[in-house]
Amino acid sequence: MFRLYCIELEFRDRLTIGVKRERGLYILITGLLLLAGVAYANSNSEETRSKARYYFMQGSVEASSKNMPEAYEYFKRAYDLDPNYRDAAFTYGGQRLFIQTDTLQSNEELKRSLEMMREYVDSNPKDLYATQMYGYLTTALDTVEESARVYKATYELIPTETQLLQQLADSYMRLMKGKEAISTLEKYETIEGKSKEVSLKKITILLAEQDTLGAIAEADALVRSNPRDPYNMILKGNVYEVVGLPDSVLKAYKEAEALAPSNGAVKMSLAQYYRNTGDSVMLDNMMYEALLSEEFELEDKLGILGDYLQKLIDESGDKARGDHLFSVLLEQYPYEPDVREMSARYAGAKGDYASAAEAVRYAIDMDPSNEQYWLMLLSYELTDSKYADAVKDYESAKEHVEPSLRLKNLYAAGVSMLEDTEESQRRLEELLKETDERLNPVSSTESDREAVRKGLTYDELVWVSSLYCMLGDNQYKKGQVDKAYEEYDKSLFFFGDNALALNNYAYFLSEEGKDLEKAKKMSRRTLDLVENNPTYLDTYAWILYKLGDYREAKEYMELALELAEQQGDDNEEYQKHYEAIKEAVGE
Repeated sequence: MFRLYCIELEFRDRLTIGVKRERGLYILITGLLLLAGVAYANSNSEETRSKARYYFMQGSVEASSKNMPEAYEYFKRAYDLDPNYRDAAFTYGGQRLFIQTDTLQSNEELKRSLEMMREYVDSNPKDLYATQMYGYLTTALDTVEESARVYKATYELIPTETQLLQQLADSYMRLMKGKEAISTLEKYETIEGKSKEVSLKKITILLAEQDTLGAIAEADALVRSNPRDPYNMILKGNVYEVVGLPDSVLKAYKEAEALAPSNGAVKMSLAQYYRNTGDSVMLDNMMYEALLSEEFELEDKLGILGDYLQKLIDESGDKARGDHLFSVLLEQYPYEPDVREMSARYAGAKGDYASAAEAVRYAIDMDPSNEQYWLMLLSYELTDSKYADAVKDYESAKEHVEPSLRLKNLYAAGVSMLEDTEESQRRLEELLKETDERLNPVSSTESDREAVRKGLTYDELVWVSSLYCMLGDNQYKKGQVDKAYEEYDKSLFFFGDNALALNNYAYFLSEEGKDLEKAKKMSRRTLDLVENNPTYLDTYAWILYKLGDYREAKEYMELALELAEQQGDDNEEYQKHYEAIKEAVGE
């Protein structure tokens, strides 16, 4: 959709402030607006046609100023006045395709929008831009036969525009017309010569049709067209890999390496080959050489190494291999914050949160205005139970960045875990007042909270709910049970689907033996909101146990234990609950 939207903007810009080829002349659209040479049926009165032209001109003016809703209304008026006004029909039809309403996006209306555009395209077959715009939209809306029709017709009229052949071939490929696609691509090659891009399309078609010999022959033909190009040889190796000829794969890649010994793409192709064949030593050698290659920019190297390290971690491989390769990048770019950031992510992925925090501190020193680095630092500190450090570093972050809700949320999480519950309470209340002074815990009333809630965005509602939830947890730790319940009620008032607030509220009610049916309802809601959470399942099982539903409680508790084991959650409370439930069942 993004791509479609970008093309829509490009189309609008071209239509309103660009130029258009017509009868061999370039006519400035803004100002003249196609008043010269517009061809459409003469079925309306001159007055009606003049009004339609006026509205089209006004729409174009609004569009040139990026006032698209106003432009849309003017184009619609122009079309409604004179449906035979092809320029208005084309523009209005194109814009309708981007109006996100159920009515205009129904299949019938989508087809109607295309029909509005089609008449202009068919009447102006040499308008290359209109053809390509229409062809793209017909393809996007799965009417590929139509795109093939207009590309073919326009190319026959403008044979110098060879890109239409590629677009026509793409349409044939989508229509599963392999022979027609290859024939069209060969026609393109006759004019423009061989290229990797076209050969790759032909090879894709041939492989899809299981013509392996034809695919290999096409790769050979590409190599013959330029035998000194290592990328042609890489493509040939890729074809051998797909058809299952590993010895030929290595031979092709080695020939590519002989052509370009320091080429990074060649190194990566060989690295993939050694990965597939399980040769970890040669894999690391190729990765090392790729990281040293001057053909790759830092961004490319970070992507290459990041992919390699992630696979190494996922496969539980030798972390020392990753450490060695990462040292290569650090030696090359010791003062690049992005490298330090990746170093932090790598350490965090390995579970070494202290090293991760240290690495991201280097990145912060180099670029303290980057909030992402502060987010990472606080996340690692919280994961490593360094709550006081996280609180302290948040104060440092405020000297360099305007904290986002994400950063404030991490800070609040650290605050809520402080041993000093009074200090924790004070800081959480300050955050509430920062959000809106009417949430001052001393003077806040229910009507204040209602007024505040109406003015908050979704993210802000979740944020305020989280603060009240943390205040509830804090009050419970202090032994102020009733006050804790009040805070949870406030939390759910701002965001009723706060799963953590629902869970904690429900669990503490069950521990106190109060309102178990309410607790059950809240806990059941957490299971709908968050799947496969052992803590929430444990709470629900425990409430069922308190209600006397022992067998159902046992089923949920066993599921909680199974998930906890899978997720490495070794909370001792689960086992205690399970033993109590089993005893109640009589096991």
